[in-house]
Amino acid sequence: MIQSYYTTKQGKITHDIDFTHAEWLHLSDPTDDEIDGVVKHFGFPKDYLSSVLDPDEVSRYENLEMKESESSSLAMFLYPLKVDDGLNDSEYITRPLAVILTANTIITATVQTPDFISNMITNKPNYPSDSTNQERFLLDIAWHISSDYISYLKEINYKIEKLEDTLTKTTNNRQLFSLMALQKSLVYFDTAIESNHPIFKRLKNIERFNQNKKSLSFLHDVVVENQQAEAMIKQSNQMLEQISAIFSSVISNNLNNIMKVLTSITIVLTIPNIIGALWGMNVSLPFEDTPGAFWILCLISLIICLVTVWMLRKKDYF
Repeated sequence: MIQSYYTTKQGKITHDIDFTHAEWLHLSDPTDDEIDGVVKHFGFPKDYLSSVLDPDEVSRYENLEMKESESSSLAMFLYPLKVDDGLNDSEYITRPLAVILTANTIITATVQTPDFISNMITNKPNYPSDSTNQERFLLDIAWHISSDYISYLKEINYKIEKLEDTLTKTTNNRQLFSLMALQKSLVYFDTAIESNHPIFKRLKNIERFNQNKKSLSFLHDVVVENQQAEAMIKQSNQMLEQISAIFSSVISNNLNNIMKVLTSITIVLTIPNIIGALWGMNVSLPFEDTPGAFWILCLISLIICLVTVWMLRKKDYF
């Protein structure tokens, strides 16, 4: 789907009917025909757009140092996305987002429109955007991507703490699946943030993106935000490693406790069998001529079993 927009004099993003003269084109899950039509009209390589259909695409940039009047520029970012994992829980993945700067139009393309793009389109507070300033528009997107990583990492950290609290009460497969989903999400985030970082470093060295103090300061904030996300990922990974170790220790300890109890029960239940086997031999034995000898043996077995249970409990086997 292709949507076209322009910025009004009041600084608001507004829908534009004619995409051929729009200031901002947004492609969401574009078809091959839509990609071919946009590529033909603006004259840039097809892979600028088709790459967003590849979930394994990496961050990259092309011709960013060129002015938009000279050549179309590409910045391919990886942005975070929260999806349902099919187990009534959510996990976090990354998807490519293409930002293409042409002579008069900004083009963004992705398979699934991220929330910050939707917020920019609907002029939500804290999501200002100006499609007439291409450099600032690209930096705004970079900022929102880094901010989303931090927001999702905070959610992940909260889930890690919640998982840690749950481990003190019980351990089951549900918790193991949650742990795996969080580890998988952090792998995606770590790879994506590391992949995005060279683009930010490159932008700092391109004149069109640092031509004034305001732009340079904002770009610095974007880099710092990305570095914060990198630091949070390292912290989250360390927390998950500790949780994994605790999870393994708890399972091992629970198994040991079960084995101790089963072994103790086996020992106690073996005592009546031994006594019964001894008194069943064809030799002279105590109480063989005594009336009620069976009940006497049962009482003796019970006393020995109770003493054994007491001793095992003292040794913490029950």
